[in-house]
Amino acid sequence: MRKLIIILSAFLLFIHGIAPAQQSQVKYLTLEEVIRLAHENSLQALLAKHRFRNSYWQYRSYKASYLPSVAIQSDLIDMQRAITKNEVFEDGEWVEKYGESQRLNSTMRLEVNQNVPITGGRIFVASELGRLDLLNDEPISFMSTPVSIGFRQPLFGFNSFKWQRQVEPLKYEEAKKQYLSSMEDVNQRAVTYFFDLALEQMNVKKSEFNVANNDTLYQLAKGRFELGMIDQGDLMQMELNLLTSTDDLVKDRLNLEIRKSNLRTFLGFTDNINIELVTSLDVPEFQVDVNQAMQRAQENNPQILSMQRTILEARQNLARTKADSRFNADLMASFGLTQRATDVADVYKEPQQSQRLSVGVTIPVLDWGMRKGQVKMAKSNLDLATVNVQQQMIDFEQQVFLDIMQFNMQSDQLMLAAKTDTISRTRYDITKQKFMIGKVDVLKLNDALAQRDRAIANYMSALRTYWNYYYTVRRTTLWDWEKNQPLLQDFELLIQ
Repeated sequence: MRKLIIILSAFLLFIHGIAPAQQSQVKYLTLEEVIRLAHENSLQALLAKHRFRNSYWQYRSYKASYLPSVAIQSDLIDMQRAITKNEVFEDGEWVEKYGESQRLNSTMRLEVNQNVPITGGRIFVASELGRLDLLNDEPISFMSTPVSIGFRQPLFGFNSFKWQRQVEPLKYEEAKKQYLSSMEDVNQRAVTYFFDLALEQMNVKKSEFNVANNDTLYQLAKGRFELGMIDQGDLMQMELNLLTSTDDLVKDRLNLEIRKSNLRTFLGFTDNINIELVTSLDVPEFQVDVNQAMQRAQENNPQILSMQRTILEARQNLARTKADSRFNADLMASFGLTQRATDVADVYKEPQQSQRLSVGVTIPVLDWGMRKGQVKMAKSNLDLATVNVQQQMIDFEQQVFLDIMQFNMQSDQLMLAAKTDTISRTRYDITKQKFMIGKVDVLKLNDALAQRDRAIANYMSALRTYWNYYYTVRRTTLWDWEKNQPLLQDFELLIQ
C-alpha cells in the first residue's frame, strides 16, 4: 500500500511538474513591474479611469453652463382648420372677424442665451421670422422680429448657480483625489496577488526540498533499521514524513497554478505566459511622522472633500426647500423690433418697436403644513449630516493614526522575521546533521523542520504586511513618503 501511494504521488508530481514547461513563455516579474502592469492593464485601474472621465465631463458641463448658448427653434409645419377670430386686410386696413380659418404657419427663431450666475436669471437675444399662409385664398403674410433683447429673472427663487459654484469644483477636486486613491487600491491589490503567488512559489521550493530531504533521510533510516540502530516506529515515521511531504508538494504545485492564473487575469495576460516572481528582500527604510501624516491626510484625502461636500449639499437642499416654501415671483422683460408684410422683401423695412413685461406671482395659501414640514426635514437632514461628518472625522483621524503606527512598526517586525528565519534554517541544518550521526531522534528533527517551515512563511507574511501598510499610508495621505512629494498624475492624459 505504501508503495502504491509513493507511485501515485510521483505520478502527480510528474504531471504538475511538466505543466509549466508546456507554457510557451516565461515572464520574470518584480513587485514594481507587477504594479506598473496593473496600472496599465487591470480592470480595476480601467474602472478608476472611466469614473474620473465621467466626473470630468460632468464638470465640463457645469463650466459650459456659464457660457453663451445658441439655439435654433423652428415650427416647420403648423396647420390648423377651425373657426377663429382672424385679422384680415380690407379696404386698406386690418380688421378682426370670426370665420373659418385654414392656415399653415411656419416660424424659425434664432436665440442666444446667457445665464447670469449672480442673480440666477437669464439674458437672451433673439431673431425670428414667421410665415402665415391662409388657405382660403387670403394673401400670404410674413412677420419678423429682427432683434429682441430680454431678461428672465426669478425674484425670490432658489439660485442654483450660486450653489453650483461651490459644489461642482469641490466634486471635481474630489474626483481627482479619488482617482489617486483608487490607484493606490490597485497597488494594494497587486501586492496581494504578488505575495499570494510568491508564497506559493516558496511553498513549492520548500516542499521540493522536503521531499528530497525526507527521501534521503528515509533511505538512511532503512539502513539503520537493518543494522538494528533504530526501531520500526522510527522507520515508519521517516516513511510517513516522505509521504506527507510528497502530498504537500502536489497540493502546493496545484495552488501555484491557481495563484498564477489569478495574477495573469489581474494583469490581463494570456494563459500561455508562465509567471515567475522575483522577490526582493530590500524595502524602503523610513519612518512617518504622525502629525505630518495627519496634516497630509486632511489636505489630500478624498474622504475629507466628501465630508465637506455632504455638508454643502445639505445646506443647498435647505436653501432650495426654503425658497420653494415661500412667496415667489418671476420677472420677464423684453424689447425689440418687429414688422409684418405680405411680401418677404418688405418684412424688414421700417420695423416697429415691441415691448413686453411680465410678472408672475406664486403665493402659498393653504398646504396643511407641507412646506413647513419640508423645511423642518431639510434642517434636520443638515443637523444629521453635521453630526455624521463629525463622527466620520473622528474615525478618520483614528484610522490614520493606527495606519501610521502600524507602518512604523513593520521595519522591526520584518527584521525579527528575517532573523527568526535565519536561526530556524541554521537550527534545522544542525539538527539534521546530528540525526544523521545518531545524536538526536526523529521527533527533534521533525520539530526543527516544522519551525523552519513556519519561519519561512512568517518572513514572507511580514514582507507582504510591510508593503500592504506602505501603500495604505500612501492611499490615506496621497503622499509619496519615500520621495517626500505628493502623488502625481497627469489628468489630461486620462481624458484623451
